[in-house]
Amino acid sequence: MFTDSLFGSFKRHEFIEIPEGFSYYGSDELDPYSSEKEKPLRCIYLSTFKISKYPTTVSQFVYFLNDTGKTDLVNSSLVLKNSIGYVISKKGYEDYPITGVSWENANMYCNWLSSKLDQNVVLPSEAEWEKCARGEDSRIWPWGNFFSPSFCNSIESKKGLCNVYDYENGASPYGVMHLSGNVWEWCYDYWHENSHNDIVLFNPINLFPSGRRVVKGGSAYCTKEVVRIACRDWTNSINQGGGDDGFRIAIRPL
Repeated sequence: MFTDSLFGSFKRHEFIEIPEGFSYYGSDELDPYSSEKEKPLRCIYLSTFKISKYPTTVSQFVYFLNDTGKTDLVNSSLVLKNSIGYVISKKGYEDYPITGVSWENANMYCNWLSSKLDQNVVLPSEAEWEKCARGEDSRIWPWGNFFSPSFCNSIESKKGLCNVYDYENGASPYGVMHLSGNVWEWCYDYWHENSHNDIVLFNPINLFPSGRRVVKGGSAYCTKEVVRIACRDWTNSINQGGGDDGFRIAIRPL
């Protein structure tokens, strides 16, 4: 359970339930920006799960760092040490997405929160992430098939990272926010260039090991082509999390 302490109170995640059913995964020639590593577009079936409405914030991750005593796990200018050895959020940036977090440390956050909530908190699979973003059709961006910088925080917005509560009109069909731009988001899957060619069609997730993990969504420093739902990239998972790498969490039944 969460209690007030020397480092404040925990701002709980807001979860949205994603119903079981069919959805699309990948892209095809109808997407003018599609690439070979995203193809083919497939219809898949996913079981019910829950997804956090917003990316994990600086204040949420700071609470985790202090609660576990692992105050050196993040490399972010938005996380500062105070005079008594705890870390604090930079004033005014509490609700910005946390960045500078490796896949391992994002997964450690999930394990910590699992013990707090007594639920199976995980990083979403790439397929789950795409379903959250596009609903049951094959749209290009969470809001539809036309692009406007008024819907997401991409390089076209010219503002750098922003508060997770900005861009309310850029919600996905399920009401999930910031799935295009602001920060890249870690997925559970290992990265393989051509993994879309070999996926199973029921609850796909790539568990064949590699030194890389999938990231999705693009960031505030990416163009409209990169903040598409289908766009997929990778980051080295071990001890690496860049200045625009963040994450959101999911709850998956055991």
